[in-house]
Amino acid sequence: MFATFHVSMPHKTYSVVAVATQTIKIQSFDIPTIAEDDGLLKVEMCGVCGSDPRILQWTDPERFPLIMGHEVLGHIEEIGNQASERWGAKKGDRVVVEHLFGCGHCRMCLIGEYRFCSEHLGYGGTIPSTVPPHLWGAYGEFMYLAPNSRVHRIAEDVPAEAAAMTCANIGNGIRWVGTKGGVSVGDTVVIIGPGGQGLAAVLAAHEAGAAQIIAIGLTQDSHRFEVARQFGATHLIDLQVENPVERVRELTDGTLADVVMDLTGAVSSVPLSLELVRPMGTVVLGSNTGEAPVSLVTSKIAAKEIRYQGVNTHDTPAVRSAIKLVESRRYPIENMVTHYFGLEEAETAVRAAAGEIRLDAFIKGVIVPNL
Repeated sequence: MFATFHVSMPHKTYSVVAVATQTIKIQSFDIPTIAEDDGLLKVEMCGVCGSDPRILQWTDPERFPLIMGHEVLGHIEEIGNQASERWGAKKGDRVVVEHLFGCGHCRMCLIGEYRFCSEHLGYGGTIPSTVPPHLWGAYGEFMYLAPNSRVHRIAEDVPAEAAAMTCANIGNGIRWVGTKGGVSVGDTVVIIGPGGQGLAAVLAAHEAGAAQIIAIGLTQDSHRFEVARQFGATHLIDLQVENPVERVRELTDGTLADVVMDLTGAVSSVPLSLELVRPMGTVVLGSNTGEAPVSLVTSKIAAKEIRYQGVNTHDTPAVRSAIKLVESRRYPIENMVTHYFGLEEAETAVRAAAGEIRLDAFIKGVIVPNL
């Protein structure tokens, strides 16, 4: 269930969308005075992530209430001098914001792996909105920028739809395909699931120089296949029509794929990925099946000496590369966004992302605060 929270600033009231488990009510928060080392973001657009439906299903009451939204694009409304120097940004700049930032002093933060911060600090679900200054998500008109936030400028002339995909889509794709998957020039890459993450992986594989990029989906994914082709896919397989293993074997003269990206979120794709990868190849698991049990024959991993690699979100080097790629305009990244929702339609947006609500030609939804 969603509630609309009202945030009070002098002479005006600003809305955010929050989710709670038991009690839905309207609250008022004062936006804090921005100090030397933090800032305030005016949200331009926020992508609806495939993980947002899982956040909606959480049952731990200590996590709630919270403000969702972690695929963040906006303009800096207020910023302190120290924050401005640290981020290389000033008031009015257009920026994207990484959704995790970390405490900065635990072991994982100190070795640069802030994604695994012991305090798990970030936006869109990691910090309840009861924690001051309350605005810990981008499903709203404004979002607080904490001192440790990872804020990156992005060009004004980039379409908002493309810019909003920078971190949690293109950044993920670059890191998952290249850094963790090791895709390089001449490789054959199979991508199972042409959703937002799958399409970003297609693009990243093309940028990495893969010779064959094979996207696998369902008959209902024809509109997604078209975008995959725009991003560099060389072959498209409808697994409801063709046997994907036999088709990949045919396309590779029997050798199978160097790298398989499992990005569906479906338990059925896990065993399929092991059938599609060549001996000593790599399977990258980026889908999140939640708590659902998965049937996995581990002997197949051992027998083929497969490297099985889990991946979770982006990091700063990937985001910086993603910004350059998005700003280059080499790909029509904005075509990933197909549906727009105002704050009052947030629940519809999340349920559409979960597949609970069927919308024509849906790929990716975004929240536009002032739609």
